[in-house]
Amino acid sequence: MNKSISEPTIPPDKSLVIFDGFCILCSRTAGFLLRADKQRRLFFIADPGLPAVFPSGASQADALRGESIIFIRNGNVFSASEAVIEILITLGGGWKAFSVFRLVPRQWANFIYRYIARNRYRWFGKRDVCYMPGSFETDRVLILK
Repeated sequence: MNKSISEPTIPPDKSLVIFDGFCILCSRTAGFLLRADKQRRLFFIADPGLPAVFPSGASQADALRGESIIFIRNGNVFSASEAVIEILITLGGGWKAFSVFRLVPRQWANFIYRYIARNRYRWFGKRDVCYMPGSFETDRVLILK
C-alpha cells in the first residue's frame, strides 16, 4: 500500500531528505541530522523501496530512489554528493562552511559518494526492517508503508 506524502504534511518552508531506511549508515546519519537541525528545517522519509507519491515538483525524485540520498528544497531535487552538501548548508550555522565543497568538481565528489554508497551495507550493515523513528523524531520522520 502506498502512502501519499501531501503538501500539508511538509510545510513549504521546510526541506525533505529521502534516505535508505534499511542502511545503518543512512539511518544513523538521519538521526544525527535530526539532532543537529536546531531550526527544524528538515523532514525525512525512510524509504523502504516501495512506490510512493511525493510532493508536487518532486517527480524526478522517484527516478533517483534506491541509488542515492535525495534532498528536496524549494522544489529543487539534489542527489548524491550534491544532496549531502546542500543538506549540511541547510542546517545553517557553522555547517554552511561545507559550501566550499561546491568547488570540488561534481564528477569527483560523486565518484567518492558512489564508492561509499556501493559498499555501505558491507561496511556498516543493513537492517532487517526499515528505520523507525524514536519518540523525539516522529513529527519529522515520515514512513512510507
